Amino acid sequence: MQDRIHGMRRVARLLAVAGVAFGTLHGQAFARENVAGAPIAIECGGIGEDEAARMRAEGASRALMIQFLTIDGGFLADVHTRVDDPLRDLRAEADCGPIGLVDVASAGRYRVTASYDGRVQEHWVNLKPGGGARMVLRWLE
Repeated sequence: MQDRIHGMRRVARLLAVAGVAFGTLHGQAFARENVAGAPIAIECGGIGEDEAARMRAEGASRALMIQFLTIDGGFLADVHTRVDDPLRDLRAEADCGPIGLVDVASAGRYRVTASYDGRVQEHWVNLKPGGGARMVLRWLE
């Protein structure tokens, strides 16, 4: 009986350690993408008139609103987007479009890298929380 209790405690400890490790790793990956209070967060969407109108209205209260368009003004989706602060080793990335809303926890200079159909654009921008910056990225399609 004592061996069984010892074995159960050992399994419980292993599960607890695994749960903490998984939760920590999972939490870090998710926090970088879209969790309130994360150093950098990206919300992607804008498909459909209601969602696009909501996101455009919220753009003024976010650090940055990015629109992903063709040269002719058509909307693009599935643009791989990364916003990072390399000096502080902070980043968030997601497949975005036609609108991406970016939140940052602190003011600073951030790099926006976006790739669509194998073509990459990189831009540096000064952002601050709730700053309302806007950026339009266009690709030839």
